[in-house]
Amino acid sequence: MQDRRRYKRYKVDVMEINVKTVLAKYVRILDMSIGGLLLQIEKRLNTGSQYTIKLEGKGKGLTAEGIVVWSLLSESLKDSGDIFPIYKTGMEFVDVSKEKMNEIVNFIEVNKRDVDKQGDLYSPNGLRHFVRVSIEDPEKAILDVPESYKVKNLNLGGMLIESAHALEIESKLPMEMTLTGDKSIKFLGRVASCLLTKYKNLETYDIGIEFIEMSEKDKEILVEFIRLLDTIDKIPPFQTISS
Repeated sequence: MQDRRRYKRYKVDVMEINVKTVLAKYVRILDMSIGGLLLQIEKRLNTGSQYTIKLEGKGKGLTAEGIVVWSLLSESLKDSGDIFPIYKTGMEFVDVSKEKMNEIVNFIEVNKRDVDKQGDLYSPNGLRHFVRVSIEDPEKAILDVPESYKVKNLNLGGMLIESAHALEIESKLPMEMTLTGDKSIKFLGRVASCLLTKYKNLETYDIGIEFIEMSEKDKEILVEFIRLLDTIDKIPPFQTISS
């Protein structure tokens, strides 16, 4: 059968090439204070890891940096026969300037539930209380979660990556791939395919990514790397010389 691929594909799984992206995870805010927040998410976050949290609400939204203090399994949900773990995670705000603290305070004051409105975030001497309150629209929150994937094969048009979870077909993700040495490229990738693979008791996904946006500089780096792969591919295999 004729190979209809536009570009020659090169296997790179033995080269340990990885690609990174940031996925937007929708989370539920259980409660919040000027020091941090308690959220619900379907992924366990590593203690000590730092993330960007984006909150929507009445008036101006809030974007802040938070570090994971703890993350524990709280329950499991069943959907169409599949079971999804749900984790409760405590995060502490970090890199908080005076201006950012005022943004956090204003966001809480505007968006806290009526039952909490009689509470005051300030003590009589003017110091801030770390009082936890519920947010009126707890579902309007997004957590930026960095992900890393192993690259299995690569060509000038895209790549095949291995993932522990599925990615939505036709979704577009900003990505960064490190090649040899200190060279890396950034691009916008389109999820072209997503196929479940099984090996013994391990389930992973083979995901095809198409390069759809890339700077000229990064294209040159990719072309140079593909040339290197083509040179390696043309080297004849080692042959044993019989006596």
